[in-house]
Parts: sequence; structure tokens; C-alpha cells
Amino acid sequence: MMKFILKTVIVLIAIYLAILITVFFMQRKAMYFPSPLYLTPEATSLDGVEEVLVETSAGYHVTAWWHASENDEAVVIFFHGNGSSVYDGRFIYEHLIERGFGVLGATYPGYPGASGKPSEDGLISAAEAQYDFLISQGVDPKSIYLYGTSLGAGVATQLAARRQVGKVVLEAPFYSMTDMAKISMPWFAFRPLIKDRYESFRAIQDIDVPVLWVHGTHDRVISIGEGQRLYDSYDGPKEKMIIKGGHHSNHWISGGRERITTFLEAPVDHP
Repeated sequence: MMKFILKTVIVLIAIYLAILITVFFMQRKAMYFPSPLYLTPEATSLDGVEEVLVETSAGYHVTAWWHASENDEAVVIFFHGNGSSVYDGRFIYEHLIERGFGVLGATYPGYPGASGKPSEDGLISAAEAQYDFLISQGVDPKSIYLYGTSLGAGVATQLAARRQVGKVVLEAPFYSMTDMAKISMPWFAFRPLIKDRYESFRAIQDIDVPVLWVHGTHDRVISIGEGQRLYDSYDGPKEKMIIKGGHHSNHWISGGRERITTFLEAPVDHP
């Protein structure tokens, strides 16, 4: 009987380890969902936006969408989610351009319009390179505003901790990717096993600019509790918009557009 129990335990442990190994090597495929299709600004009927090829420090090339601002207004870098692409921000770009903002639609390695493979280091490197492109265009760092949604909020937080910016919009952000893994795969969420941790709660401590948090109460992808924890951990100037009944990807059309625009257009006193 004891031999049977011992063999059963060994088999179960072996199966568990096999699953852990499989998930470890496959985890990025479960985190990043790049589309195989790339659309140009013209294909989305977005006028006046040009494609800019930017090289990252890792040697990848990413195609950002760029529209300069009018009358030296701020430039908004938009970071999309893990299942989106640069062209998915088309209506956001159009609105911001109409309001006079400059826009840079950011692209990630491995996503449409870019070479390489997605990873936390790769996405942050690409974000830094696209930020540096704006600096090369003579944009004042204090006039660079970051707007990230979902995974893009994690990228925006990391960039804001590394580069000087003027404002940050975090739409449906998470506390950390490790915490997200604990929710979806509690049996796997041993921190050393998580390759791309996106520890926003750490990065946000190095930010000291106005931050707007936007989240829906019915978000089933990243719960509002995750965003609340991140918001509470930030001691700098901050505002929030809770969208009652809002889901993960409908904030912009559920009042977010007006609230985000007001936040971006508000004057800010820089030291």
C-alpha cells in the first residue's frame, strides 16, 4: 500500500513539474497576442499620420505612427494592450489630433510593423527608443504625456520611471504581472518562474507627475481591485475615473474620452 501511495505521489509530482516546465517556456505565448496583420495609417483612413521606423537598443525595428503637434502642444505616446496593435488606437489618435495634440502610436517588438519577439525588456526598450525619437524631434520632455491601456499601462509606468514626462494616463492597469499570474494560475505563480513581471507598483514610486487612473467596475480581464492597489500605492498627484459598468476595453467610449481629454488639456505646474 505504501509503495502504491509513494508511486502515486512521484507520478503526480512528475506531472506537476512537467506542466510547470511547459508553462514556463510557453508563458509569453499566453501573455502576448500579436496580430499577423499590419495596417498602414492610410488603410485606416487616418490622414496626416506618418510611419516612422525606430531602432531599439536590442536592434529591433518598430514602426511608430507619428503626427506632430500644433502650436507646440504636448505629444501623447499611446501604448496599446497585449492583444491589440498600433492601428487599434486609430480613433484615439484622431480625437487627440483634432484637439491639437501631437500623437505617437507606439509599437512593440513582435507586433505588426515590428521585428523581434515580445518580452518585458523588449517592450520597454522599444518604448524608450520611441520616446527618444520624440526628443530628437525637439519635443520638450515635460510635454510628453504617456497613455497606456492594459499591458500598455504597465509599459507606460515603466517608461515614466525611466524618462522625464509631463503626465501619465493609466487605463485598466495592473499592480504587477506576477500578481496577475497568481490570479489566473495560482499553482504556477512562483515569482522566479515569471519572466516578464512588469512590477508597476515598484516603477510608480519613481514617478512624480500627475497620473490619471481609469478603470471599469465590470472589468473581467484586470479587476478594478488591481488598479485600485496601484492607485493607492502612488503618493504623487493623482486623479481617478471609475466607469460604472465599464468593461476592459470600452473605457474610451464610456466617458473616458472626455475625462482623459480634460486631464491631458489641464495646465500643469512643473518645478
